[in-house]
Amino acid sequence: MTIAMVAVVLAFCGPGEADPQGGIVVDKDKKTVRIPVRIAPRKLPNLPDIYPIEVISTWPTPKGQKAHETIVNFDQLPSDIHKAIESLGLKAGKPGRGDDRCSGPELEVYLDLPAVNGHPAGLVSIEKLLVDMRTGRTLPPIVWHFTGSVVKDGKYAADTTGTMIGLYPVTDEVVAQSNFTMREESLIKLETNKKLLPGENTPVTLVIKVASGPPPAPAAAGFDPEKAVLKLSRAVGPGEAAAPTVGTASIPPSASTPDPFENRKEVRPGKALQDSTRPIDAPPAQK
Repeated sequence: MTIAMVAVVLAFCGPGEADPQGGIVVDKDKKTVRIPVRIAPRKLPNLPDIYPIEVISTWPTPKGQKAHETIVNFDQLPSDIHKAIESLGLKAGKPGRGDDRCSGPELEVYLDLPAVNGHPAGLVSIEKLLVDMRTGRTLPPIVWHFTGSVVKDGKYAADTTGTMIGLYPVTDEVVAQSNFTMREESLIKLETNKKLLPGENTPVTLVIKVASGPPPAPAAAGFDPEKAVLKLSRAVGPGEAAAPTVGTASIPPSASTPDPFENRKEVRPGKALQDSTRPIDAPPAQK
């Protein structure tokens, strides 16, 4: 389905109606886009390790470039989702990559989940579904931006790699990104919150909402971004901590296995990014 066709479909969809081609639901009154997704596997059969979360939603393996480091999988074209968000009256900004910061209208991102482990069904913010592997603490609220994807060879590039929402600016082939930088990526390694998420391949709904409330205050003169990153790291967990754990599996601080997809990273020429995907140990099988 092309972007022009999606525009026609959405133009005739009333509040709460779905795109019959892909199940995308746009509610202009609530300023939301709902997308059917599935809980992604954290261990892929073709890889020996589990890698920290770097993106929120991708196509499943083998089409999804970052399917080994995502929370959910989806099947639609990212450009269709871009057009759905545009239909809420937003204009895409610019994705970040490497040292470049992203920009664009602010969003809120949720999963609409069934009841799990005594937690009620309903919307749960993405931040609560990610935990620092050192401490098990969830992320504090962060800002998400409608950036849109770069265009390569005349194509909406995210339609090639299959990434919808990125957490770190390791690629600009996305529909939306958080305000995290590569500095946060070097300090915080994230895993999914098993207490709140249902099992792998469970159908759930990704909800993208226009952010409510006033925009954050501009940075004051003399703002030090590195101190801000350290403050965020302290909010997530103490800087000095024991070896991170996932479940009861200990992760040696020196563990480092090359990312099998390193050669596919989106890196701007002349800018070297730190390795962004150290593997983590798989949790032991449940008895």
